[in-house]
Amino acid sequence: MNRLRQTRKLKGITLNEVAEDVGIADNTLQQYETEKREPRKETWVKLADYYCVPVAYLMGLPSGLVEYIDQLGYLNFEKLHEFIIQWAEDRKIISPKNVSKQFIKVTEELGELAEGINKDNQGQIKDSLGDILVTLIILSKDLDVDLLDCLKGAYGVIKDRTGKTINGVFVKESDLHE
Repeated sequence: MNRLRQTRKLKGITLNEVAEDVGIADNTLQQYETEKREPRKETWVKLADYYCVPVAYLMGLPSGLVEYIDQLGYLNFEKLHEFIIQWAEDRKIISPKNVSKQFIKVTEELGELAEGINKDNQGQIKDSLGDILVTLIILSKDLDVDLLDCLKGAYGVIKDRTGKTINGVFVKESDLHE
């Protein structure tokens, strides 16, 4: 038995939202969830990417994912960070020698995000934002910099910042008087 419906409900997403974001007719997705129809491999991959879970998990395959299933509802940034680092280390992606290559990956993903925004494609936007975070986590590891520390530092700088929002962009007080 596949885990399509279970995963969707666990994530609190409606069938219509998934269908629209992934580009599948909602009646087709419903048939996948009720196992009246079997998705093609590309569709399994697309759905797994959308839900941020392994294809084997979505398919309901017993492949040592019990721990993953147990943690599915409890993943926080630190745990996801740990999983991503482990994934990248397993594939020998992390290396100080890869900084330039990984930076190129970050910029490629930014391009994908720009394309998704220009096309108003919510699925691509979500996918791109996730990919940007993954590439930044790997890049920060290549640089031996803790990304969460960077984020905390940035928040420390902006939390008390004053200024104005002009045309949807925050302009800090010191830049308003130039």
